[in-house]
Amino acid sequence: MSYYIQAILLACSTYFVLLGHAKVSRTVAAVPLIWLTGVSLIYWTYGPIGQWFFYQNDQYFHSKIVSEGFGPDFNLTFDRLNFYRFPYTAPSFLLSRIGIDPTLALKFTSLVCAISAIWLIETMLRKRGVRYSFISFWLTASPILVFFSVLALRETMMALCVTHLFLGKSHPRKAISLLVLVILRPHLAAALVVGFAWGWIGSRLPNRWYLPTVLATAVLPIFLGTIGFSLGNYIIYQLPLRLYQDLFLQEQVVQVFSAFIGLQFLTVAYQTVEFTTGSLLLIRVAFPEIVLVPLFFTVSCFIYTPRTTRLKLSVLASFVFFMAVSSGTEYLSVRQTLPIMPIMGFAALLSFTRPKRAVEPSQRNSTAIPSSELLVESVE
Repeated sequence: MSYYIQAILLACSTYFVLLGHAKVSRTVAAVPLIWLTGVSLIYWTYGPIGQWFFYQNDQYFHSKIVSEGFGPDFNLTFDRLNFYRFPYTAPSFLLSRIGIDPTLALKFTSLVCAISAIWLIETMLRKRGVRYSFISFWLTASPILVFFSVLALRETMMALCVTHLFLGKSHPRKAISLLVLVILRPHLAAALVVGFAWGWIGSRLPNRWYLPTVLATAVLPIFLGTIGFSLGNYIIYQLPLRLYQDLFLQEQVVQVFSAFIGLQFLTVAYQTVEFTTGSLLLIRVAFPEIVLVPLFFTVSCFIYTPRTTRLKLSVLASFVFFMAVSSGTEYLSVRQTLPIMPIMGFAALLSFTRPKRAVEPSQRNSTAIPSSELLVESVE
């Protein structure tokens, strides 16, 4: 009973915080209730132990960290911070010290991250003149994001960091977001750095080069990701500096592009897949955005829209580079792609909507995107 009371209190506190902001949509305001229902049903069905292994067993590892602490030998080295997933588990550890159930504390941390990411996207869409609705909520991968918050998965925090890096205004917060990603998933942080650099360069090319640039962005980062995988192993794990997979290996290319249709689980070794093919396909029926968001974004990339050129090229390069690096590991799943999916949906939505302000004639007739153009207008 204590677990349910705590869950109700946490959900209610989140709901009343959201109510204090008039611009929050009813769809976003309903998220705490969905979260409360989800965590309660899982606890009711599987119990305090069985819930750790529902869908993903990372919950067990994280719950042990939160309940037992970080140990007397804990230090601020990268290895220890990475092992303990410190940015994600530390807030939950503090909540557990005031009596919140460790697993519930993790789920609440995930809830706060999920809502923050959704809220930021909603704010930016409204600022760009896009009406926020359930379709917007859906096409920015918010349902699967809320589902992951119920499972206490750190991908919700990574999704928030990725979204803030693209849409946030505060440079110190962006630096913190990048640092958090370096700790939680280093190759995702590296992919974003590559993506931002690629987008900056690509947006300065003449407009007539846009489609060739998109095609190059869909292919060349695979090559860079393969090299990046080897460099990462050398820098982080001190492994020999050599290529651990062939460049443009057909199997690797298939794995990367399978992520664009949400079927990457079909291209990895069967030993690494915990569920049957039928159950994984059923998840994509329950959460069709897993497939539709990457496809929606892919279609948008072939439509030239000056105000989103840099954003789309940056997101596409980051996604392809990240998938290329991930294909060198045994982990290639929707969990890997989730942190990038909300910003993919955001970029696609902007591509298919008219700008809030008219484009100046001098900008409309220019042959290249002005060098001063930002990714998108930052939030206040």
